[in-house]
Amino acid sequence: MTDYAKPRLEMVERLTERYPGADPRILSAMEAVPRHRFVERGLWHRAYSDCSLPIGKGQTLSQPSTVLLCLSALKIPDGGSLLEVGSGSGYLLAVASSVCGRAYGIERHLSLVHFSRNVLQKLSMHNVQVRFGDGGMGWMPQAPYDAVLYSAALPDLPRETVQLLVEGGRIAAPVGGRERQAFAVWLRKQDRLEREDGGFSCSFVPLVGSAGWDG
Repeated sequence: MTDYAKPRLEMVERLTERYPGADPRILSAMEAVPRHRFVERGLWHRAYSDCSLPIGKGQTLSQPSTVLLCLSALKIPDGGSLLEVGSGSGYLLAVASSVCGRAYGIERHLSLVHFSRNVLQKLSMHNVQVRFGDGGMGWMPQAPYDAVLYSAALPDLPRETVQLLVEGGRIAAPVGGRERQAFAVWLRKQDRLEREDGGFSCSFVPLVGSAGWDG
C-alpha cells in the first residue's frame, strides 16, 4: 500500500510557493498527515490535488489550500486547544493535532463521526476527540478554547460564541449566504468579539441546525 509521500510533499511545495505567509507549522503537518486516508479508497488518487472531495452525506473534505488558510488565520499557540464545528471525516483535526495540545470536533452525521474516529485512532492521534451532535453553539463542556473554526457556512456568527474562547483567542467562520461566503476571523477582547478580515471568499456547505439553516 502506497503512503503517497511524494504527492504529499509536492502538494506542500505548491502550497508553500502559493501562500508564502502561511503558518509553517501547518505546512509541516500537512506533509506528514496522509490526506488520502480521510476519503474512500476510490478517491485516494485525487487526495493531493488542490480540490475538495466528497465524503458522503452531502459533505466534502475541504481542499488543502482552504485547510491551510483557515488554520493559519487562527494563529493557534503551540499546545493550544481547537474546536472544529463540522469536522467531517477528520482531516483538518488531524493536521491541527500536531500544533494543538487538544483538538475537538463536532459532527452532526453519525457515520462521519464513526469514520473519523476510526481513522484518527489508526493514525495514533490521541489528542483529538470527535463527538456527535449539533455544533452550532459549540461544545461548552470543553471550553474555553484558544481557537474555534466553523467548517460550514453560517448566516452570521452567534454572539454567544464569545463564551467559547479564552481572552485573546480567535474564532473563524465562513459567513454569508448558502452558496457563497466571506471567511471572517474574530478576536476575543474581554466580553466582545472584534472582527478581523479573513482575507478570502469561499464556498462551504451550509451549517444545518441551531446556528445555521433548516435542513
